[in-house]
Amino acid sequence: MMKLFRFSLVILILALFVFSQLGCEKKAEEKKPFEILTKSTEKMTIIYLEHVGPYDQTGPVFGQIAGYAAEKQLAGQIVGIYYDDPATVAPENLRCEIGIAVPEGTMPDSGFGIQEIPARMVAYATLKGPYDKIAEDYPYMFEWIEKKGHKTAGPLMEVYLKGGPDVPPEELITEVRIPYTE
Repeated sequence: MMKLFRFSLVILILALFVFSQLGCEKKAEEKKPFEILTKSTEKMTIIYLEHVGPYDQTGPVFGQIAGYAAEKQLAGQIVGIYYDDPATVAPENLRCEIGIAVPEGTMPDSGFGIQEIPARMVAYATLKGPYDKIAEDYPYMFEWIEKKGHKTAGPLMEVYLKGGPDVPPEELITEVRIPYTE
């Protein structure tokens, strides 16, 4: 009788352990904020404006780029290139460029810069929601790159897939790209 009781107790403990581990795995998957993938991008030419200062004060720069795109009838993707980490750089010193993808050979008006972004490998994720909220997930992306044994190889880029003044913040869709090397 005692052996049967011990055997039943061992089986019960083992079953509880297995079920608890399955539950932990499911919780860990639920905690994953989004899927990170990799791809090779094509080279991209952008016309841009520089911004120095808090990233949450780039609204007027986006407005200028949107106005320029409308005036010149440009239909490329709007992008943001963010050079500095707000956790380590003072807000007044943060640097970024807000631009629009243009066909190669397009010349910018005075006051605008132009640059070619080379084809490269990036870790990327498509994120939905307000810009300040998706930025909270960037450390997870950088950690993922490090865990895969890669090294970042340039500034973070946001490609705005669905945005603009008429899109509610919770409906914004942004592809976040971080270039890396193996």
